[in-house]
Order: sequence, then structure tokens, then C-alpha cells
Amino acid sequence: MPVTINGNGSITGLSVGGLPNGTVDADTLASNAVTSSKIADLFSSGAITIGGMRIQTGTVTTDATASSTSTNYGVSTQKYRSQTVTGLSGFASAPRVWASLASDYHEANIATIRDVTTSEFKVMYSASRDAGITSRPLSWLAIGEAS
Repeated sequence: MPVTINGNGSITGLSVGGLPNGTVDADTLASNAVTSSKIADLFSSGAITIGGMRIQTGTVTTDATASSTSTNYGVSTQKYRSQTVTGLSGFASAPRVWASLASDYHEANIATIRDVTTSEFKVMYSASRDAGITSRPLSWLAIGEAS
């Protein structure tokens, strides 16, 4: 099909990918041409790479058991657990990781995140009762350099 420039300014006959690379830049795109739904489609797998940056999210369920230790902080027993979370992918180096524990116990918390590699990390969490940290959703976010 021939390429035709119509009198109304429209062009017909171009196939998808018919323009040379670099022809369309940010100034050429109409305002709001890239919609939130298109970005959401890209992120539907829980990860997206934008330029050289990688963002990945996930959720795991905490272990069903906890360990105990006595403390000197006004709590007779502290429950704690460390858990390795796997599934990181597409990072050139160890990303920065944040985590959140979904618990209805006010003293439940993420103690630290450590041993981060390009494929996994260890999260440590604690509470004064087993129920505060066992079998709870733990959501995480990793941001770093894309491989």
C-alpha cells in the first residue's frame, strides 16, 4: 500500500513500526498519550524496568512459627523470625528493599532487611505475641539498577 498524505493532514499506508528509530520523541507525543492503564499493563507481572532502573514488588506469607527470647525492655518474651524471600530478578546489583508486615498487632514490626543479593533477601520481624507475626502477609518493594 502506498504512503499517502491526505489533504486533512492525516497519513495513511504506514505499517506498525514504519517510522525509523528515533523519529518519535517525547516532544512528538501528545499530552497524556501514555495512559496509566498502559503503564499498569507493563507492571502487571510485579516488575518494570524504566530506562536503567528496575522496580519489583511482591508479597509472601510469613512462616507459621516464631522463635522466642527474653528481653530487658519491659516485655517478658519477644517473638521473632527471620525469613529468606526469593524471587528478585533483573537487577544488575543488590537493590534497595523495603518491606511491610500486615498485622493487626501494634507492636509487630520489621526489624531489618539484610543479606540482599540480586535474587533474594532476608527480612527479620518481631512482635510480643506469635499471632502478631505468624502466617501474615509481608509485602516488599525492591528498586535498583536494571541488568
